[in-house]
Order: sequence, then structure tokens, then C-alpha cells
Amino acid sequence: MTEEHSTLFDRYDIQISNTERRNSSIAIQDCYIVYLIECRLKANKEDESICVFRRYSDFETLRNYLVAKYSWVIVPVLPEKTISHTWSKSHQDRTSVEVVERRRVLLERFLQHVCAHPTLSADSAVQTFLLQNDGWKHIVDTSHVLNKSESLIPSFKLNLMQHERTKDKRFLDAYQYAIDLNNVLHNVLRARAKLADRIFLYYQSHNQLGRLFSEWSTTEDKLGDSLQRAGHFLDSFAGQIEEYLHEEDALMDFLKHQASYCDVIKSVVEKHEQLVEDNSKQETTLGVKRTQRDAYATGKMNFSVNALKSKLFGENDQTRYAKIETMDSDINDAVLHCQNADIRVKEFNKNALIELDFYKTMKEEQMREILRSYCLLQARIAKAALKSWTNIRDSFSNGQTPI
Repeated sequence: MTEEHSTLFDRYDIQISNTERRNSSIAIQDCYIVYLIECRLKANKEDESICVFRRYSDFETLRNYLVAKYSWVIVPVLPEKTISHTWSKSHQDRTSVEVVERRRVLLERFLQHVCAHPTLSADSAVQTFLLQNDGWKHIVDTSHVLNKSESLIPSFKLNLMQHERTKDKRFLDAYQYAIDLNNVLHNVLRARAKLADRIFLYYQSHNQLGRLFSEWSTTEDKLGDSLQRAGHFLDSFAGQIEEYLHEEDALMDFLKHQASYCDVIKSVVEKHEQLVEDNSKQETTLGVKRTQRDAYATGKMNFSVNALKSKLFGENDQTRYAKIETMDSDINDAVLHCQNADIRVKEFNKNALIELDFYKTMKEEQMREILRSYCLLQARIAKAALKSWTNIRDSFSNGQTPI
């Protein structure tokens, strides 16, 4: 692959290598996190890395810009800003070490996916975001795409939900799939959070049992040492689950990540709906202009002030022909607008359907990996529990040392 056609991901090793907590200049007690993005050329790894610091809000701005500019692209998603679907002991503070690390991993994945996309990678704002300290915000601001997109969004969602205009089954199916997948994933996340709370309480209840065994050991002679060892292993069993559940939280972040893609799919379909509606309006306008022209040419105009003046005072042929020529010119312009609108719809549909197919392939691979990792984690938890209970059992075996 030539450098001209390669992506940033092909040319650079891209990682978020570190994070840093900084105090706000507005309020000393407030702080925020910055992420150190490090890019190193793959062709010459001896070169120094290009390093830039970015805040989470910078990532948000960049992504909003990409969504507005490339409306047919399924733009990679960011980690959630407000922590959701968590169990009672989960880390809630957005600036805690654990949450920052989980967010760092997902932001790094966001950058790698953006930089591996041929269209997004070629954007000057993306390249400047990664490779220069300043300049990317100027590119975003001068593009004005964010202001344009905000004024177009609100009116199309209801039309799409009612299926009033969109007739392309592929887009309707994609929209319904996004709704169904989003519901399923959020139900899974809620169920997992409840399950995590119950598991945590189950493990923690063994703390009390461990203390009771330790108290019991003081009243026994020969059995005392065995009870003391069993109490120790019960305490260890009770304390091991929290670390595993926090590891499970990190896996659930990837599942939340997939749920966020559902909104991206819906926004792509809504943009398709918007283009279809624009095309329909252009066709309606063309039809009205043709009807008016034919009515004027045949003298069968609907009632209006101008039509009444023409009837009362008459028109010479020169004025009449000039007006018909003007109408014909307007019709030609309307035909051109219809053709352009139709081209936009077809081009958008072609690119968007390619994106949707690619997303489905990527999503299936990532879902399999997430679920496989979840199963492996549960196996590790079960093995640790088996080891603990084996040690507890062996504590009461005559003449055997617990493993």
C-alpha cells in the first residue's frame, strides 16, 4: 500500500501512553484529566514520538465534527461520560485511577478505529489532532459543519419512526436492529449489575462466617487450629471477589461501547431520511412549476391577482412569451435540483450501506471477544473459589497441610 493511500493507522503506532490530573484555572478545587497521545512512525521506530495532550472534551469535539461532516460514516464511539449500569461498589468517581484507566483504554481504541478508517483518517482535523499541539480546533471551527448539523437534526426522527417516507427496507431494517440491539444490551447490563451486587453480598457474607470460625477456635483444643485456618481461608474467599468484579466492569465498558453504536446507526438512517425528504420536496416543487407553466400557457390559470389583471387588461404576445421563457428556465433549474438531490441520495445510500455491512462484521467479532473474555473471567472466579473451598476442606483433614 502506497503512503498516499495508507491510513494513519498504517503509518503510525498510536497509543495513549499516560494520563495526568490537572487543576482547573477557574476553581482550584476542580480538576480534570488529560491524556497523552503518542504517535510513532512504524517505518522508523528510532524516531522520537510525537506527543500531544488532549482532554475528554477535545475527543468529544472531534467526534461531533466527524459525525457532522461524514454523515454516512459509522463514526467510532467514545466511552460514556456518566457512568451507568454499575453495581453498588463500582468505582463512580470519573477521576478515580480505575475509571481513568478504563477510559484511557477506550479512548485509545477510539483513536485507532478513527485512524484505520480511510475517510476519517484523511481528514486534516484528525491528522492535526494527533500530530500537532494546536490547529485542529481552528479547522473544526472554520468548517462550520457543527453549526449546520445542529440546525438540521430535530425534525426527522418522527418521520422515520412512522416510516412515512423511507421505503428502502435495508435502512428500515438497520434502524429496527439498532433499537432492538440497544434494548437487549441495556437489559443485559442492568441484569449483570444486579447479579454483581448479589454475588458481592454472597461473598462478603462469608466474612462473618470466618469470624465465627475464629471465635469458635478459641473454645476448642485439637480442633482449634483447623478452625483458625478455615476462618482465614473464609476471609480470603470473601475478599477476592471485589477485584474480579472490577475487572468485570472493564469488560462491561466494551459492551456499553457496543450499545453506543446503536445511536450512531440510527443517526445514519435519519440522515438518509432527511435526504429522501429533501428529494421529495424538490420533486414536489418541480411538479408545481410545471403545472403553473402549463396552466399559464393554455390560459387556464387558477384565480390570483396577476391572473385577474391579465384577464381584465390583457397581455401582449411579447410579455406572454417572456414569462413562459422565465417559467421554462425555472423548471430547468428545478430539474437540475432534482437530479442533484437524487445523486446525493444514491451516493449516500451506497456509502452508508458499505459502512453498515462493515459495522456488522466488526460488531460480531468484537461481541464474540467480549463474551469469550467474560466466560474466561467467570472460569477464573470459579477456579479461585474451588481453591479456597479445597483449602477450607483440607483444614479439617487429619495430618494434611492445606494447599
